[in-house]
Amino acid sequence: MSNTEKKCRFAAAKGKWIRFGLWTLVFIFFVIWTGSLWWLLPIPFAFDLFISRFIPWSFWKNSKNKTFRLIMDWVDAIVFALVAVYFVFLFFFQNYQIPSPSLEKSLLVGDYLFVSKLSYGPRMPNTPLSFPLAQHTLPIVNSKSYFDKPQWPYKRLKGLGNIQRKDIVVFNFPAGDTVALAMQNPDYYSICYSIASKRGLSMQEAARIVRSNPNTFGEIVYRPVDRRENYVKRCIGLPGDSLQIINNQVYIDGKLLEDEPGTQYNYFVQTKGSYFSETQFRKWNISKDDRYLLPDQNDLSELLGFEPDAQGNKLPVYHFPATKEVIEKIKKSP
Repeated sequence: MSNTEKKCRFAAAKGKWIRFGLWTLVFIFFVIWTGSLWWLLPIPFAFDLFISRFIPWSFWKNSKNKTFRLIMDWVDAIVFALVAVYFVFLFFFQNYQIPSPSLEKSLLVGDYLFVSKLSYGPRMPNTPLSFPLAQHTLPIVNSKSYFDKPQWPYKRLKGLGNIQRKDIVVFNFPAGDTVALAMQNPDYYSICYSIASKRGLSMQEAARIVRSNPNTFGEIVYRPVDRRENYVKRCIGLPGDSLQIINNQVYIDGKLLEDEPGTQYNYFVQTKGSYFSETQFRKWNISKDDRYLLPDQNDLSELLGFEPDAQGNKLPVYHFPATKEVIEKIKKSP
């Protein structure tokens, strides 16, 4: 390559130098924000993209094959979109769908939220090698959407503010570290606790029962922090608070925290013999997505201590969230 050609490579228009300078400032900002020098690595590539052009970034556009150009245009657009979405979701904001009715008086099941990651500070990923837009399981193939290695330590970047009491927040469910794949609702620890309390066992003994019944509970798997289920809840406890739960009532620093209007709890409900009708569920405002009927062949009802009728037949057992007022109505139903 002649000296003239080399000079031409670096004789980029003023606008390209400005764009390169802006991107360099962005990468330097991320170095300061994240405390990682890895963000300096893209700067040489940005220099080549805007200035030197040694790398043929759009090589397919010169191809005489129209089909190849069309395919590569789509690949280029899809890869760019996935990378852009990944970084936007990671550092700035992310959309979530309300999965449960626990905040139903404020937010409805199925509502979409755009959650600011900057408010409290974005969290760096624990499992960086993952498929974008999938939390922990790939659809259709039903396999993990992430690689177990490498795993980075937990780190949260500085945000614009701090969590306040009664804020509605999105977080990864802490008890979602261990999951019974065949029965993910209620969670693994709730299942063990229910079995232990109903049968007078220790949590370790109840856990052995769950793990020894794969036909009922499925495989027991572990999930890293960033791959656990996303939950949307209202914050009631802050750092330094003393929190107690006594008879299902929350106390903050020894003072009873008043329930929000329409507060719901999760219940296992055994009927008197008949199944609840759709009319009853509509009257109680319990949707199909929120309720779960334990199958007749499922051993969980027996493990929880529910007894059969006088003829030895298992009675229907449901699991669903409800307010205390609704539970009182259910108790009075025939």
